[in-house]
Amino acid sequence: MAREEDLHVAKAMKEAKTAREMVLSWGSQRPGASMERTLDVLKLFIERKPEMIHTFAHNQLTQTVDRGILDKKTRHLVVIGVYMALRHWQGLLAQCCNAKAAGCTDEEIMEVAFLADYGVSKCTLVESSKALAEVFDSPVYQSVKTD
Repeated sequence: MAREEDLHVAKAMKEAKTAREMVLSWGSQRPGASMERTLDVLKLFIERKPEMIHTFAHNQLTQTVDRGILDKKTRHLVVIGVYMALRHWQGLLAQCCNAKAAGCTDEEIMEVAFLADYGVSKCTLVESSKALAEVFDSPVYQSVKTD
């Protein structure tokens, strides 16, 4: 069941039927939010393949809000972390605005960015280490003569 603070959000999302209505319903997370930028970015799918909006965005967001397991601050911070890790800069402004409206501080947002960058860097470090170890252990590499 959606948390009390998110009942209106869950209701707006559940009532949305068309892809355009679905995208507009996401704005209910932050009263007064302009969804024009999001509508523009997703215009192709809204107009030509609306099931993409429902399947890959609206359905998951609606379920997350409706379950009410995470409070809205935590929910927005997690999404910011994912966007940071995936380097999805275009969506970052909206998510940070949602987080701020939910009560997140700049420091909390920056800490999430720090953790996302740590996670990405550590994964890169591990993969680099494995790749170089494989190169150095390769008979091809080992057979190269030096001057």
